[in-house]
Amino acid sequence: MDKFEILFGSNPVLLALVPFLTVALPMLFLFAFATFGFMVGSLEVKGVRSGRTLFDRAAKQLATAGLVLGWTLLIGSRVWLFVKSDGYIPQSFLATVVELSWGVFGFAVIASSVHFAVWKPLANHKYLHAFLAYFSGINGLFALFVLMGSVRLMAAAELPNAQELALIDVFRMSPSSPLAKGLALILPLGLAVPPLAAICWLFLRRQKEDYGRDYYNALLKWCASWGLVFWPLVTLVLAATVYMDLEPILGGTTPLAPKALVEPVLRVLLPLVICLVLWQTRRAELPMRMKPYLTICFFLAMGTVHYLYTCVTGFTF
Repeated sequence: MDKFEILFGSNPVLLALVPFLTVALPMLFLFAFATFGFMVGSLEVKGVRSGRTLFDRAAKQLATAGLVLGWTLLIGSRVWLFVKSDGYIPQSFLATVVELSWGVFGFAVIASSVHFAVWKPLANHKYLHAFLAYFSGINGLFALFVLMGSVRLMAAAELPNAQELALIDVFRMSPSSPLAKGLALILPLGLAVPPLAAICWLFLRRQKEDYGRDYYNALLKWCASWGLVFWPLVTLVLAATVYMDLEPILGGTTPLAPKALVEPVLRVLLPLVICLVLWQTRRAELPMRMKPYLTICFFLAMGTVHYLYTCVTGFTF
């Protein structure tokens, strides 16, 4: 019996929701952290070019968010690996890969921490400081790909025929395979989630760091503009995955059940809603009034992140 059935066997809502949240929330925060450095570096460069302190202040706010996210994830993943360590043999290939993946992610967090630590010493060297931010973003993105590879290996280790699989079998893919769909999503989604996380961080810090209404309105529009570059791309990739999933069914003789359309429709609808809210935020005179909708959008992104997880851990042998 599944462990969730043991805990929540009498509650079907929790049976569906808890497994989803235990995967989607950590993944969402991981994707939020991964490319924060790119946003911070872009704000620093924009601050130098415009001569406005607003952007430098915003860069430090978001760098703080990245630092909190990074260390929370690093410590949390270490605890999770300690609990999960009985699932694989110590000193095995899988154990080595998992530890190396954690080390790669740790280096990304350290790179982000170094960038934050030298904020004052490099106060007069903005471009060098921005370079460190971009460097931390590159490391975060690389760690994201490595971690997704590690997650796939751990999923493969739980397959019934795991002992018969070679490494090339685990990562073999075709254009329509789940792994190919997941790979196509990692980069655009890794760049699309951070602006939503940044917006939520600004809402959390609004009372303690009151820099004025104009400051927060301008920054929300900037984050919305960043998100509008990548969320439409995420939507297009997801639309392509829906087409690949439905094409064989639509071409067959078996009638398509309405229930089979629910998940594909939601897959595309969720990022479309996010695009719409971001577009409205960028056009709004007072973007802070969009606070409840933007907060909901951050959590709507869990659906897309969870779909990516199912692709990365999906096998078609």
